[in-house]
Amino acid sequence: MRLKSIAVSAAFLSAIVGCEERAAKAPRPDSASTTVEPTQSEKYDTAATEKTPAAVISGYYEALNARRYNDAYRLWSQSGEASGKSETDFAAGFAQTQTVSVSLGDSVRTEGAAGSQYATIPVTIDATLRNGTHQHFAGTYTLRRSMVDGATPEQRAWRIYSADLK
Repeated sequence: MRLKSIAVSAAFLSAIVGCEERAAKAPRPDSASTTVEPTQSEKYDTAATEKTPAAVISGYYEALNARRYNDAYRLWSQSGEASGKSETDFAAGFAQTQTVSVSLGDSVRTEGAAGSQYATIPVTIDATLRNGTHQHFAGTYTLRRSMVDGATPEQRAWRIYSADLK
């Protein structure tokens, strides 16, 4: 019982210290400071570093539907190169897509190998082209992140490593 009480107290204290640190860093309303807001891409990319593999895939399709192709491209490993296309060709590949939706399967398989972690997610994709044609795909996405000491936040973020869609 005492250990539980200590753990709860430590968690509470940590939360308070965290709030105080954020408050200490926040500029006062009367101070003269310049705030540079991050771009939409920077906000999206930063958020991706904290997401689960399923959330990354959902975010990928949200970016595609919003026609934020550069954000979607950057969710692929190697700054998009793992998609197998240049950023221009990637965007052109979705030029005729009106809407696209993804349904994620329940059986996400996660495994580790040599300092990396991989997650394989089954998906079903439905797309409607601008001309009204409907397309249906099924398969898997495999995501990867680094788990080695010293890895950057970008390297620790889940990124799309490969896709097997038919």
